[in-house]
Amino acid sequence: MLKILVTGASGLLGQKVVQQALERGHETYAIYKEHPTSLGTPIKLDLINFEELSKVLSKQKPDVVIHTAAYTDVDGCEINRELAWKVNAEATKHLAIASAHVNSHLIYVSTDYVFDGEKGFYTEEDKPNPISYYGYTKLRGEEFLKGYATEWCIARPSVLYGLSPKHKQNFATWIINNLKQEKEVKVLTDQHVSPTLNTNLAAMLLEIAERKITGTTHTAGATRVSRHEFALKLAETFNLNKNLIKPITMNEIRWKAKRPKDSSLNVSKANSLLNTKPLQLNNASEIMKKETIESKQI
Repeated sequence: MLKILVTGASGLLGQKVVQQALERGHETYAIYKEHPTSLGTPIKLDLINFEELSKVLSKQKPDVVIHTAAYTDVDGCEINRELAWKVNAEATKHLAIASAHVNSHLIYVSTDYVFDGEKGFYTEEDKPNPISYYGYTKLRGEEFLKGYATEWCIARPSVLYGLSPKHKQNFATWIINNLKQEKEVKVLTDQHVSPTLNTNLAAMLLEIAERKITGTTHTAGATRVSRHEFALKLAETFNLNKNLIKPITMNEIRWKAKRPKDSSLNVSKANSLLNTKPLQLNNASEIMKKETIESKQI
């Protein structure tokens, strides 16, 4: 049994990590900022309160810290740069320092947006080159991790989706909810990603924790698709009207921040390294459907 501390514990990924950690019999501490979590031992903490963050680590002395918390609004990060820096980069630095003091294994959930999207199907050896401030702050978080943590792992997913907490939607739930209401959705045909189911990613992270795996690993879904293809697959899986999904291209959208055209990730390393394999989109979407039926959430 491990003592695991999870940041962002009420989020799309964090809640799944806490849930699965408890199922595996680990002593689990759940850090949240605004939305209390009913799982694990809850700890209310704003990660940019670095003094309190350090105190929590010193008091709990976890074996592993799984850092899922982040400011993920890509356009928001472009506008609120100071906040993006504090949450994504500086908080990670302080977490790395604090985890080193208590000999914790620190697992940092990064992003495919550390890449510029010119190549696609990126491996762990490819050089990051973010084109948004969000991507830049997450990359700096990676660099702080390497510089200050003694035992660390960087896990990079892409377009995280799945059953989400009621306070926040993700791409998949947005598509499903709109189609259920017979509303049209415009979805990109020319942005390619590796959609990552939160349930699958949580299981990969916990295996990394239990085996104390270090280094950088791409922990995304195993299927490279356009967002449009992803939306069509969701419609098919959930028996919804595909005709409501309308194609659109990136140059038709006015974003504050640039997005990579193809930030899909090569998961060969995760496939060979982990017993918990990155899921193909067909399998992952079926799991999400099963979870949806069981929870009666969507």
